[in-house]
Amino acid sequence: MSDPSLIAKSRMEYAGSPRMQKTGKGLDILVLIAFLFFFVVALVYGGIVFYKGSLEESLDGLTHELAQQEEDLDPKIIGEIARVDRGLATARSLLAQHVYTSHLFDFLEDNTLEDVYYTNFSYGFTNGGAVTVSGKASGFSALHQQLEQLRAQPTVSSITLTNVQIADAGAVNFGMDFVLNENLFRYR
Repeated sequence: MSDPSLIAKSRMEYAGSPRMQKTGKGLDILVLIAFLFFFVVALVYGGIVFYKGSLEESLDGLTHELAQQEEDLDPKIIGEIARVDRGLATARSLLAQHVYTSHLFDFLEDNTLEDVYYTNFSYGFTNGGAVTVSGKASGFSALHQQLEQLRAQPTVSSITLTNVQIADAGAVNFGMDFVLNENLFRYR
């Protein structure tokens, strides 16, 4: 019902309490923040949808290009490439197992003293690298130094001195058996 009073009310009564006015402004700010947040989320979502579409389009293009490349391949060429690859794998395997005897001669050259020379030489690869040599040293001290020189090498697994005999003019004839690591004979 309407107020029958003819007395005018103060302005304060019409405007409402100051507390009511502040609450209304606070709600306006929250609504504005919510609207801005919604707008940002909508923009991000739209960007993601657009980016997803461009990725799918790019993927379709690449898939089509790959299918076209596969159609362009010649089966004869693919077979030839596969055959050559198998041949290369076999060659690599054979080279890895190949025995390089030149490494043995390099080893003997590097580790034989000047006062020692070999008169007979044989080797085999059944038990690693078994080497048998006969030789002549200028004396027992030279033979001992030669034996120690070979023992000091990490590639020598074992060494045995055989048939030691005194020769003319203080020289010493000897036989020697030693086993070398197989790694010495492999490609380096």
